Amino acid sequence: MALTEKTPDISSFEDHTRVWVFQSSKVLTDVDQLEISSILDDFLVKWAAHGADLYAGFEIRFDRFIVIAVDEHRAPATGCSIDSMMKVVQQIDQHYKLDLLNRMKVAYRHGEEIMEANVNKFTQLLANGELNENTTIVFNNVVQNKGDLDAQWEIPVKNSWCVNLMS
Repeated sequence: MALTEKTPDISSFEDHTRVWVFQSSKVLTDVDQLEISSILDDFLVKWAAHGADLYAGFEIRFDRFIVIAVDEHRAPATGCSIDSMMKVVQQIDQHYKLDLLNRMKVAYRHGEEIMEANVNKFTQLLANGELNENTTIVFNNVVQNKGDLDAQWEIPVKNSWCVNLMS
């Protein structure tokens, strides 16, 4: 049995590194995480743009978020290479039924638990006071780079795009 080549740990990447965050609508089991990790390792170690190898990695955070990173200072991801990554993400999404590409949902902390609601439900929770713009922490999955992922991924509603949902 051949060993799968591993991608570098995202923690070793520079702040400028481009990231994509995909949010699963369900908690990933240990088995799911192992299988998804194998799929992503296999893809990312071979990922290239116009013949240039891409320096890429991934991690699964909180058993729910798949973060893919590429250091574009080494070689930029192009439209075709991004399309190939999205195809792999779509295949994972379909196989595991994770709803990874649905951007109309919000993940937030309720104590130590991570909850998810569609945008309409989240708006209702804010409007009726069940959630608070100052204290409710949301996951800002639209971050663009590792620096923002580290500093601005978990933020209060008032500092996120979700503030637009407030009446």
